[in-house]
Amino acid sequence: MIELYELCGANPAHLFSPFCWRVRMALVHKGLSFRSNPTCFTDKELIAFSGQGKVPVIRDGDTVVYDSLAIFAYLDSQYPEQPLLGDAVASARAKAIDALCTSVLRGGLLKMVLLRVLQASDPKDHAYFRSTREAFFSDTLENVDNPEQGQALLEAAWPVLAAVLKTQPYFDGDEPAGADYLVFGYFMWAYTLGIAPWQDNAPVNDWFNRLLNIYEAQRGTVVRTA
Repeated sequence: MIELYELCGANPAHLFSPFCWRVRMALVHKGLSFRSNPTCFTDKELIAFSGQGKVPVIRDGDTVVYDSLAIFAYLDSQYPEQPLLGDAVASARAKAIDALCTSVLRGGLLKMVLLRVLQASDPKDHAYFRSTREAFFSDTLENVDNPEQGQALLEAAWPVLAAVLKTQPYFDGDEPAGADYLVFGYFMWAYTLGIAPWQDNAPVNDWFNRLLNIYEAQRGTVVRTA
């Protein structure tokens, strides 16, 4: 059985990492059994075998893979049914969507979830999370956290995503695949931390709920911040 090491909060069932959610959805998509190993920010020893310090990490027998896109590629190579990335065109599309996620969705959501991540994290992680993020931003979490500014940044992304979803139900066409899960991971980052900064009547909301329903039908109700 595949072992998945993924970020958790104070509640081991509260999983909020966008990158880990990508891999969860990829494993569900493939119909693969996996065992979750909830990992806090400071549980570096749990993933020391991977030779680096970040999740998600999967261990499949003797093979260890980290980074969500690398895991997608590995799963396609070892379990070719229900491809995630597919041919070269699909793979290129996924990389373009990943770049969009990083440049637009990540920037907007960071300003909305930073303090929520801190609050949801295990108390043993608080000092680590604050010090590493404040060093990265060269500012305090409180100053970086700006939901209004984050929402404004996200407003630039919705028309781009909606333009695709107005003509097809998923980013990968009639059925979901890798490109969808790359975006879905960021939506789950917000959703699991208690917010949904997109309009109820927007195409992305229908798309998100379709994927959420697929996941919960197989794995149960998602734990969210109250």
